[in-house]
Amino acid sequence: MGSLQTQTPGWNIIGHEHAVDRLRRTLDAQQVRHAYLFAGPARIGKSLLALRFAQALLCTGGPDPNVSPSVPCNHCLSCRKVLHGNHPDVHVISRAPDKQAILIEQVRALQSDAARRTLEGRRNVFIIENAQDMNTQAANCILKTLEEPEKDVVLLLTVPDPGLLLPTIISRVQQVTMQLLTLSQIKQALQQYWEVDEEDATLVAALAAGRLGWAIEAVEDEELLDERKAQLEVLTKLPTVSKVQRFDFVQRLGTDTEKLRHVLELWLLWWRDMVLAANGCLDLTVNVDMRDLLKAQSVKVGTIEAERMVRAILQTQESLDQNVNARVALEVLMLDTPMIKS
Repeated sequence: MGSLQTQTPGWNIIGHEHAVDRLRRTLDAQQVRHAYLFAGPARIGKSLLALRFAQALLCTGGPDPNVSPSVPCNHCLSCRKVLHGNHPDVHVISRAPDKQAILIEQVRALQSDAARRTLEGRRNVFIIENAQDMNTQAANCILKTLEEPEKDVVLLLTVPDPGLLLPTIISRVQQVTMQLLTLSQIKQALQQYWEVDEEDATLVAALAAGRLGWAIEAVEDEELLDERKAQLEVLTKLPTVSKVQRFDFVQRLGTDTEKLRHVLELWLLWWRDMVLAANGCLDLTVNVDMRDLLKAQSVKVGTIEAERMVRAILQTQESLDQNVNARVALEVLMLDTPMIKS
């Protein structure tokens, strides 16, 4: 069990000691691979750890300017540029907001950049965020880079679940698995580094369900908690309304895939809580401020229906990851939502 966390020195990472230690040992042994896959649930710090690793790979503050130190110094010009997103040898690839996927053109641009000499550092580092967003053409295209990597090129991919990627991609990367943090780790971090009072830190840490990124976003953006409350108000009413009203709600929700993913994360936590409540484990629920409602609804829904709804939400998330029409996927979910009398 990890200690109640202070930040890992130099890396400025809360929790994830095992993942950080693995990367440090790689750097110490000077055995950096050409590709790494940071895997774990959404909003737990995968992109941040990839960025810290990029800092260490390019850091010039160590004793030997030709060797990557095992800890980024965070002070040299290179470290500062990586952190501020303007290092010419660090390239971040992600799905454009107006697109449904990471496109083959983006991967071809990556390959073109990878073939060029570095501008300032000793390596070209490419971070592909949410690699599962690559469409089939892009995923097949990235295989060429993984199979025939350019010298001094390091690819850092992030993904919530390795199973969302092609097996041929997974076989060519070094996996770095990241786990959810404990409630105590998140609570202490919020109090220590974000100066959140104990009562608010306790609530946010519980709602975060192990996702420090979500917790930080919640304390820095009050609208996030307001949005959560609004979404749960609708969610808790869905089992009591007609199918027509449910479909109207889907239409109002829109088809922004990223927004829908966040909504489904919230729904999944709610229905997992419903399963716990239905089995008399109310004290283990995440939505600690809504336990009275959970208890009341779980009696009407029951364990079997609650578990079925969890599976239905997981299936909907998988459908979105596979670029199934969002509205159709949500309408199917509405049909799967249990009906209870108000």
